[in-house]
Amino acid sequence: MSKLTSDNLESWTEHFQKGWLKNFVDTKSIDWKLYKYVRNEQTVAGKGLDLSKARLLLVSSSGAYLPSKDKPFHAANLLGDYTIRTFPASTPFSELEYAHDHYDQTAVRKDAQVLLPLNHLRDLVDKKVIGSLSETVVSFMGYQPWVGRVIKKTLPAIHKIVQEEAIDAVLLVPS
Repeated sequence: MSKLTSDNLESWTEHFQKGWLKNFVDTKSIDWKLYKYVRNEQTVAGKGLDLSKARLLLVSSSGAYLPSKDKPFHAANLLGDYTIRTFPASTPFSELEYAHDHYDQTAVRKDAQVLLPLNHLRDLVDKKVIGSLSETVVSFMGYQPWVGRVIKKTLPAIHKIVQEEAIDAVLLVPS
């Protein structure tokens, strides 16, 4: 099979369903040797922007959520959780939890700035390197093996926030 790209989603989905997903359904186990990672052959390009005038949205795949208002991500689902959670950028780190079983949380629990660098971003706003920071932070569970669901569910939910809040740039901090 040729290289799988996000531009070739139908082919990727067919390979995923006949390989990794079929094996998962048949054996109830995961074989990552059967998984073909999406490779973007072409960099997404657009008009450049002046970050010192841009409104920035922080997006993290840490699985962070605010237990006082949200249910945790379904981290045990071996097919992934494709929903997002949002919380105010002013939320104290001590009020957040992390529902993501697919990375070692030691570092983020010791210092949330590892995956949610809000204080660093505020410093960059103060120094006028970044124009402003969105009052919303977006979090999702980074374990999402089904690319079609990412494209059809996760990305549109994030895009809606980008449009509603007139965001100019997004910083994705992967876990």
